[in-house]
Amino acid sequence: MKILFILKESIMYERIGLMQLSSILKSQGHEIKLVIAEKIGFTGLSKLMHSYSPQIVGYSALTGEHIKLLEINKLLKKDFNFKAVFGGPHPTFFPEFINEESIDAICIGEGDISFPEFCRRIENNENYWETPNFVVNNNGNIFRNSLMPLVENLDSLPFPDRDLMYEADSDLLSEGKKLFFASRGCPYKCSYCFNNKYNEMYSGKGSIIRLHSPEYLIEEICKVKDKYSLNTIYIDDDIFPLKPISWVIKFSKLYKEKVNLPFSCNVRANLVTEESISLLRNAGLDSVWMGVECGNEEVANNILKRNIKNTKLISAANIIKKYGIKLVTQNLIGMPIRNSYKIDVETLDLNIKLKPTFAWSSILYPYPGTQVADYAKKNGFIGNIVPYLETNKRSTLFKFPKKEKRKIENLHHLFGIFVHYTFLRRFCNILCMLPLSGFYGRLFYFWYGFTLKTKIFPFQSFLSEIGKYFRLWLRFVRKR
Repeated sequence: MKILFILKESIMYERIGLMQLSSILKSQGHEIKLVIAEKIGFTGLSKLMHSYSPQIVGYSALTGEHIKLLEINKLLKKDFNFKAVFGGPHPTFFPEFINEESIDAICIGEGDISFPEFCRRIENNENYWETPNFVVNNNGNIFRNSLMPLVENLDSLPFPDRDLMYEADSDLLSEGKKLFFASRGCPYKCSYCFNNKYNEMYSGKGSIIRLHSPEYLIEEICKVKDKYSLNTIYIDDDIFPLKPISWVIKFSKLYKEKVNLPFSCNVRANLVTEESISLLRNAGLDSVWMGVECGNEEVANNILKRNIKNTKLISAANIIKKYGIKLVTQNLIGMPIRNSYKIDVETLDLNIKLKPTFAWSSILYPYPGTQVADYAKKNGFIGNIVPYLETNKRSTLFKFPKKEKRKIENLHHLFGIFVHYTFLRRFCNILCMLPLSGFYGRLFYFWYGFTLKTKIFPFQSFLSEIGKYFRLWLRFVRKR
């Protein structure tokens, strides 16, 4: 069959899930295309539908992205005959999405096995509406099927189809940083994260944490290195140090011998040890991303469920910096509490103590199905129906007094600048009270991109890369 995948945008981030699906589907004889809606526009999409005539159109939808993708699907359905399937985080945690107009099916959770099975059943005129992991609208009847077990042996999966992604977005092809996964899953119960709900959904259906072997990961990286532009590896596991030390030792040895490029990963402070960091640094670890979230321990542990003391954050940061590794802290602004701005300033001050290379921040967004969303509803910070935003980098959804809301949003925009230029800390309250949210927002995106491309993942060729990052800045600025 012919299958068309549609992304709203790539935001310079490879979608490994779609690439993995493409490899599996192609191995079964299907023809696959991927398009970025914002790159080709609806006219381009319509022309492609005429020439390609896919039987299935699959949309990968993050919360926020689903709004535009839903509009696109409604328009395409008016002129073309196909099965519209939505997958990704938003349908997974909001299965009522099946009730939206013109959606035929949604895929919940892992689609590696279930989506190819859905396609096989359609191709063979079998009962596709009974496919595991799927919620299907079949002639007005809703079928809600159970989840199949998680994929236990990740090494059984083919390498992701990167050509699919790079043909759709040439900027990603020329980008020197490439994305990889060494594992799936996270056992922690942070209230703002999807993993807690995801683990509940899959309870009894397999191991939460599943690993690729070091050999598999190294082979994948080497194949990408041989074929594409590659100067930095980003291993985007939820928490890279969850692996046993024997895995880390083998990986570090193979990576040093066969890859020998700088790489980046995500860590959790309680798992940062001298042994693992020294091994990874010797292999090529260049930067790490570490969740701080909130500087007030009571809020961090009781509301966000982080369960990490500030002293542990400080000791972990010291170990990371001791080995000359660049540290990016990840922070949340705008807690569902009274006087949130005061707590957010504590987060700012903790980051100033940590002295990261870059203090990254987002405004806390109550994603559907998360514990923090339930907490916010219970305490009157949001209504029963949570509106959707394209980005969590602009405004808070919580019900704060007008002046408090402005200060919270302005602090978010200026957060990384305050941490880097500490002399500005004394002016924090004054600057955050000013009605300059629009200007601060543009400054935030500039600072974000500037720091990433000068300190974390530096430009390899400024003249050839600056254009695409300016276009990316414009796309972020225009988000709602």
